[in-house]
Amino acid sequence: MSNTSSGLYAEGPLVTVYIPARNYGRYLQQAVDSVRQQLYPNWELFIVDDASTDETGVIAAQAQQRDPARIRLVSNPEPQGLQRVANRVLALAGGRYIIRLDADDWLDESALLLMVAKLESDPRLGLVYGNYFYTDSHGHVIGVERRQKLGSEDGARHLPPHGACTMVRTRELKAVGGYSEDVDAQDGWDLWHKLMHRVQAASLEAPLFYYRQHEQSLSRNDRRLLTARDRILAKARMRLDGSYKPSCLAVIPVRESYPGFEGVPYVELDGRSLLQRAMQSAQDAQGITETIVTSQSEGVLAFATDLHRRGLVGAHLPVHRPPEMARARIRLPEILIHAGEAYHGTRGKYPDVVVFLSLHAPLRRAVDVDKAIDTLRLHTCDSVVSVCEEVEPVFAHGRDGLQLLNPGRFDGLAYERERLYRFNGAVLAVWWDVLAEGDLFGQRIGYVEMGQEDSVQIKRPLDVESLRVRLDAVAVQ
Repeated sequence: MSNTSSGLYAEGPLVTVYIPARNYGRYLQQAVDSVRQQLYPNWELFIVDDASTDETGVIAAQAQQRDPARIRLVSNPEPQGLQRVANRVLALAGGRYIIRLDADDWLDESALLLMVAKLESDPRLGLVYGNYFYTDSHGHVIGVERRQKLGSEDGARHLPPHGACTMVRTRELKAVGGYSEDVDAQDGWDLWHKLMHRVQAASLEAPLFYYRQHEQSLSRNDRRLLTARDRILAKARMRLDGSYKPSCLAVIPVRESYPGFEGVPYVELDGRSLLQRAMQSAQDAQGITETIVTSQSEGVLAFATDLHRRGLVGAHLPVHRPPEMARARIRLPEILIHAGEAYHGTRGKYPDVVVFLSLHAPLRRAVDVDKAIDTLRLHTCDSVVSVCEEVEPVFAHGRDGLQLLNPGRFDGLAYERERLYRFNGAVLAVWWDVLAEGDLFGQRIGYVEMGQEDSVQIKRPLDVESLRVRLDAVAVQ
């Protein structure tokens, strides 16, 4: 029976909790017990056995028998995956609010009480989440995640809530079509980008659940997570697209040679020159509307024109930089503004967005370019940079010597407040009105994350040889 009355202790289940489990029988009992031990009693629980081959089904059935009025068991003969499971429960949910608990995690006894109280306090709120404890595989606490506080510390809302243990207003989740079933990870990002412009959200200071770290944790699969984010951002962009498409000018600055590194744009990897690779990553991106290759070398511009003549790249605007811009330490904003002025001289208008693409990032893909543009549009950013996370301990000078900036790394934990990112040189997208003021970044800087393997930069001949060996090894596999 659905809950239609009001109040914190309204008749019928106010909260639908669901636990998806596939071969997590060794953890499931603790997860279920944490729901039954909640201080807030007005809940219903769905345990979804997603075609497990271990003892998950037996433990789930026993739990249902102990509390048949509040616990229901859903058994899938074939694995459905997290998003399909979530949508099936969404269709069955009787609660005004819905929350997922992963089978290898467990709730603090106050979790439902605090989140329900927050949502009931303000009808404009559609989503609430809290901090959490990290535990090892045995359940021993090894750290506490204190997330950036929404509004005061994360004003740009760049940091989505954790996919699990986030409580959502059921009606709002249904209104946006539930979860995207073509995304097999990062459901927190999927949920966030569907709801962040529709409802208000709140974060709580209290740690509300225990997040178990073990080798099977999804969060350890960086490649899968980043690929899922690509799809989520693309879907979010489709919801934004209207009659007007912002003009996005890709600018590829090219120097022909550096001391000790001659003929850089002509260097080939897997049969494609660095310049061809850069131009293709721009022209294959859906968000890019025009491409400029800018150089002080007529030879480089002729090479780019020949690539187009041979059908290897699309049409582009060649822009020759004048002698006064030939100094070694020319600032990037000068190059980008000069390119924007050249675009204005040809098209009679300025671009809405300028996207810098480095020649030296050969593994950048069109999807990385689109991610930067999508993020610039979806968030209140002045600019967006491509980064990769610094996974090693990093130090800075302090009063008494070096100060460790990310001590959690020595415990194998990536605390949100300790996360450090470095610009990987691949993409920088900035609104023209910000750039026209001579400011490369503005005040609000967003980011898109790329993997360590894709963040390679070619700065010397040795880098070329190293990457060739790596690409050859991948080709053999």
